[in-house]
Amino acid sequence: MSLRHRAGFTLLEVIAGMALIMFVIGGVYGIANGAISLGTSMNVARIAETRLTNFSSVWRDYFENLPPGIRFTGGADKVARGGRGSLLIEGGDIPFAWTPAVRLAEAVEFSVVRGANRDFDLVVRHLKRPERPISPDDYKVLAQLPLLQGLKSISWGYFDATEKKWFNSWDPKKRPTPPLFMRMKFQFTEDPREHEFVFWIANDLAVVGDPAAAPPAADPANVNPPPQGN
Repeated sequence: MSLRHRAGFTLLEVIAGMALIMFVIGGVYGIANGAISLGTSMNVARIAETRLTNFSSVWRDYFENLPPGIRFTGGADKVARGGRGSLLIEGGDIPFAWTPAVRLAEAVEFSVVRGANRDFDLVVRHLKRPERPISPDDYKVLAQLPLLQGLKSISWGYFDATEKKWFNSWDPKKRPTPPLFMRMKFQFTEDPREHEFVFWIANDLAVVGDPAAAPPAADPANVNPPPQGN
């Protein structure tokens, strides 16, 4: 009488098979996780670019439609190292107004403030004079809205068409009319790129066809940049 032996796997073969299965599953998970991370990064970058595009479009439309007679004040006060100044515009239409109450503002102020992580935020404040103002510059804040957050640095520049020079500040007592151009430079903490926008500001001294109405060269390599003033 012959004995029949049943075929099977040894313990070593079972362990090797399980290790192979785990290796395959880990590889598939890694590829899937990488694809998800890449998609998330691309989505975040796309949202950031869209916000920048919308931001610059709103600002460009706002500055190019400012009426004559506004009061334009660009401060050179430093918030901290890397962040500079504020911008106060009295009169004209109110940008970034999301409610009817905000549209009643009499002035708008763009300020650089410290963010939650010791970086900078650019905020817009909608201002209105109180019933009994104490001084000509006395305003109360109707609303505040963050425009750019997580900034590593930000700076302003104002171009005087008469002197053909860039200034870090703009005093309406010395220069009653608005500058011809305003320049913004900023960099996000998590983005090594430096963004620069130059906006033309409509005013009653800008003449169509005047050579001064052409924007000054803003070469990123700083080739023959306009002289700086204070």
